[in-house]
Amino acid sequence: MDQISDTFRAVLVRHLAAVDRPEDIPPDVNLRALGLNSMRAVDLVIDLEDTLGIVFPDDAFTDEVFESARTIWAVVSASPVAEPR
Repeated sequence: MDQISDTFRAVLVRHLAAVDRPEDIPPDVNLRALGLNSMRAVDLVIDLEDTLGIVFPDDAFTDEVFESARTIWAVVSASPVAEPR
């Protein structure tokens, strides 16, 4: 797996209630324990799409994908680039 990008971590930390710094997000910790809930997950995806210019696949909205930073990053790093507006 590719190394999790710093930009991705910076976006992720904005949506985790229990974390203040991107470097404090362990790649495999359960994100629910850090404050990610379903509403924050939707906001996270919108933020990731806007910041990284990707299209998050609809079929990736699963509990398994949102389990950890590593599992979300796997989807993000494989996501297609958004079409220019």
